[in-house]
Amino acid sequence: MQDSNGSYNATITGTPAKDAADPFQHFEVIHEPCYLLSVRVIRGRGITKGSFGDYLDVPDPYVVVHVPGSPEAKKRTKCINNTKDPEWNEVLKFYTEARPNPGSIVAKITLVDANYTVDGNLGCVEYDISNVPEDKILSKTFHFSSAGEVDVEFSLGKITKSDIRYSLSLCEDEKRFRRERKERVYHWMKKELGSSGPETWRQTPTVAILGSGGGFRAMVGLSGAVKALRDSGVLDCATYVGGLSGSSWYISTLYAHNDFPLNGVDPVNQDIRSNIDSSPFWLLHPSMFVKCQKRMRQKRRQGQPVTFADFFGMLIGETLLGPEKMDHRKLSDMQLKIKDASVPMPILTCLHVRSNVSAMSFHEWIEFTPYEIGAAKYGSFLKTEHFGSKFFKGVIVKKFDESPLHFLQGIWGSAFSILFKRVVDPSTPPTEDEREHLSAELDDIESSEEDSEEEIESDNEESEDTGIDEEKSTSWFTWGKSNADSDTNEVEQSDSKTWISQLLTSCGLMKNRGIRAGRILNFMRGLSLNNIIPFSPFSSSQPIAEEDEFNMISDPMESSKKQVHLVDAGLTFNTPYPPVLRPQRAVDLIISFDFSARKADDSFPFKEILLAEKWARIHNAPFPKIDPGVYDPKEGVKECYVFRDEENERAPIIVHFPLVNRSFRRFSAPGIPRTPDDKSGDFPVFDDPESPYSTFNFQYPNKSFDNLHKLMEFNTLLNIETIKTEIIHAIKLRKDSKVRAVLTRDDIKASRHLTAIGRERLERELGEENSVTLD
Repeated sequence: MQDSNGSYNATITGTPAKDAADPFQHFEVIHEPCYLLSVRVIRGRGITKGSFGDYLDVPDPYVVVHVPGSPEAKKRTKCINNTKDPEWNEVLKFYTEARPNPGSIVAKITLVDANYTVDGNLGCVEYDISNVPEDKILSKTFHFSSAGEVDVEFSLGKITKSDIRYSLSLCEDEKRFRRERKERVYHWMKKELGSSGPETWRQTPTVAILGSGGGFRAMVGLSGAVKALRDSGVLDCATYVGGLSGSSWYISTLYAHNDFPLNGVDPVNQDIRSNIDSSPFWLLHPSMFVKCQKRMRQKRRQGQPVTFADFFGMLIGETLLGPEKMDHRKLSDMQLKIKDASVPMPILTCLHVRSNVSAMSFHEWIEFTPYEIGAAKYGSFLKTEHFGSKFFKGVIVKKFDESPLHFLQGIWGSAFSILFKRVVDPSTPPTEDEREHLSAELDDIESSEEDSEEEIESDNEESEDTGIDEEKSTSWFTWGKSNADSDTNEVEQSDSKTWISQLLTSCGLMKNRGIRAGRILNFMRGLSLNNIIPFSPFSSSQPIAEEDEFNMISDPMESSKKQVHLVDAGLTFNTPYPPVLRPQRAVDLIISFDFSARKADDSFPFKEILLAEKWARIHNAPFPKIDPGVYDPKEGVKECYVFRDEENERAPIIVHFPLVNRSFRRFSAPGIPRTPDDKSGDFPVFDDPESPYSTFNFQYPNKSFDNLHKLMEFNTLLNIETIKTEIIHAIKLRKDSKVRAVLTRDDIKASRHLTAIGRERLERELGEENSVTLD
């Protein structure tokens, strides 16, 4: 974090040989440690309810300890029946902040008598936790007036190992993947490009493939593009493949499929084609809701929040992954798919947003990889399998099983759960700007996220600390269950609209956005986030004007929140540039597929990439200048555009593919004209209001799938030589300029985020050289 002078507080760590080219390891993200308060409730003596009360019933005592500010703040011992002198010898553990100031944390210790009806309070005492010394045991005997006394031991210790990785560097697993992938890409480029290929490992550029949002339209379109990239050998030249919303559904389904990568992408594409031929909303029958109710009640009992995004994720998961495999697919399983670096590493995205602020104004990009999930803004990452667990100050307070892949799919595409009514009835006229409409939907999310700390938890009880109003959150489950008692087998597919309409009307679900948006336990809870990490610590962020649409993105997360909202990243700009713009990943070439909705086929195609450029400028991330003038309304939208920044060779090259049906109308394949009778390519994408490619259409008959899939396959193959030309150009830049993916001595000297020690150590590593290569 920054000190009082505005400098980034960093220290230098050791430099293993394999990390010698990673200057980001020289920054240590400062974080406050977590402390563990242990309260050992040993024994009680002379516990009494009074002579008359004891005559009627010998006490059944137990002790409740409440430590305000701690997660799971109330815990209790077991109950010991029929005794005045119980022996508990039970340790209750509470996670706290650094050693408290006097009076800041006052624990309440309550002696309780268990009854068949209402438990009786025998007395309560308070104790100031600041009196507990660190790493020593403090023994106390508490007197509960005339009800007896209890012996207690306190101890307070610092937890030295964090479950969150605080670093500006990529994790070791991704570094290893990059090294192995670089070797493979080097050989593939040599094979594909011949003499124009890289001469050395260091000259091999890093290529990323990105897919935008756009619902099933983006999913189907990306399937065609990826097929073309694989068949042409370009996929073998990529290090990363990233997506948001609909594209994330395709990427996650691809990497979760048993046939990929061994049997290529065709089996996956065929399965998707088959699965979306009919509407997924045939699943909306009472028995489906009973199934969902069971799973979600279990999640609530464990202490995790449940929202409509969970249900939507199950709907998408059953459609794309299959009901038999859905619950067994995890994001971390994809580590095996990329273990030998034979395919690019997937990066999926969503946004953390505030409950009462436009997603455009305040948002934080969260990236998901098979290895880690986290926020680069804070240099804080957790293992993928720990996502959804309960954290406090970087330590797992309560560990849950890894979230299933379909739950993540529900979060990545949560814009559709927010507007589920429009998804079910796609005939609803779309707004002029879908993203602005969705962003407005989030402006007043009803926050019901405060979890109750009045819950009492023991070691053998499951927490129900969910933070959702039971009446609000379960009415749609309960309603489904009550109606499922009727003859569920007679519900036909044609009745799904009626069924869901009744559901939405009965429970008022569409009025409660807090229940519709995705929500998880806050893995950043308790951390000090008053200052954020620069996107690049070797540069300075640009000031943001008050009237700018991104005017709050430099604000910190509210880390005191117990739960946070995670939503579709398309609520900002609809292509996942931020993860691949991170300087740590040193991406040279981005192949970007934009499936965003436009008013017409020939409408302006650069709206999303211009927003991405603006975001990059604010964060001082190199990005090519996007010249809107290259679009000629008279000529119409082209299949492919190339953007370079000749003035800044550090900016990545972008090969940009808008979604348009232009040459495909006249050619069945690149260079092969259609016959006069072949009209299969003559279809609009956005011009026709009845087009099957609406953002909110979730049924693609085989013909519609084939048309869009083949269109994007054609558009990509049509420009394969353009892509290869730009790969060659990226190689040349690495050969000649020595600035791309390189950190110079001047950069180090100019960085105000390095301490004097850090600068000295990094310059010492450079030796006589003037620069260090980032990969």
